[in-house]
Amino acid sequence: MTRTGLLVISVSFLFAGCRNGNTHQESGNILNYPDFIAMTADGSDFCATVLNPWKKGAVLRSYRLDTDGNADLDASGNECIIHIPATRLVIMTSCHARLVSELGYADAIAGVCEPESISDTLICRMLKEGRITDCGNSMYPDIEKIMDLQPDAILVSPFEESGYGQLEKLGIPIVECADYMETSPLGRAEWMRFYGRLIGAGSNADSLFRRVEEEYLALCGQAAESGIHPKVMVDTKGGSAWYVPGGHSTVGIMINDAGGKYLFEEDDRSGSIPYSFETVYEKAAEADIWLLKNSSEKEMTYESLESDFKPYAMFRPFRERKIWVCDVYRVPYFEEIPFHPEALLRDYIGIFSGNGGKDIRYYHPLGTSQVP
Repeated sequence: MTRTGLLVISVSFLFAGCRNGNTHQESGNILNYPDFIAMTADGSDFCATVLNPWKKGAVLRSYRLDTDGNADLDASGNECIIHIPATRLVIMTSCHARLVSELGYADAIAGVCEPESISDTLICRMLKEGRITDCGNSMYPDIEKIMDLQPDAILVSPFEESGYGQLEKLGIPIVECADYMETSPLGRAEWMRFYGRLIGAGSNADSLFRRVEEEYLALCGQAAESGIHPKVMVDTKGGSAWYVPGGHSTVGIMINDAGGKYLFEEDDRSGSIPYSFETVYEKAAEADIWLLKNSSEKEMTYESLESDFKPYAMFRPFRERKIWVCDVYRVPYFEEIPFHPEALLRDYIGIFSGNGGKDIRYYHPLGTSQVP
């Protein structure tokens, strides 16, 4: 499918400062924000094209979501047909499992991978009761268990030039969840409208996305009017390089949407970029706020941070105790924010304004305990 670049006239126009992707629409495309998926309605069926994030102009996979069971392959044989509503799914990632549960269709989850990364209460209970099957590691799933489940579709996160091995030989439709490659926060979140139609929850997904969109844009407007624009640095050194998100990354965009000034915003890349410590120090030594993620189960402190790398103490946010940390093992950060960017934006605005307090969900000041 080709894109026409036709702008959508929407509420987002009111908040031009919010950089949320192209907000463009292909003829007939019912999705407004994503770069890597387009979806059209065909009567009660839906056609979706997932574009290849790593090869411009190429199609990763096309889908027909078929309601009557009479659809045939297109002439080229490249269209994947999924009969909807899909009532038995195997889901490889926690954020998609949580979304299906939030839409009210947890009973459609037959199996998940890496259940230890899932905190959704209902899914955890269904796992304990044996109503959802543990299908093992997402990179090396248990093929026999998946075969036994006879799912209607398997939801996977694609990687560049990677196949799915034995999964592709099962004859089960594979849904390529490339939403994580979107750089627009609302672009990624709007994929929920595709997933909703897959399970027969289209109206629920549309309603949820409208709430997410409205709140995100309202928060953008609030941040734009605040007049507070702290300089923000992120992450820590890893090995010989300090990897930071590019200026067109979701993190970079959201920091600016929240009223901050992301110190690497001029870099137009969207991925994680390696810099030398010297380069980061030159740009960020006088930052106002430092945002970190702690992937260890051990609590991070100023002392532990300095013991990991003594020069961290040279940065202004370290000296002035203005470091905020997200303990990803204690809060459902990776489960929630893909489809709820407004929740993270609210955190950022609270941190940057100094008025967040107990309402901040994911982050806490370094040196204090994270609320479970």
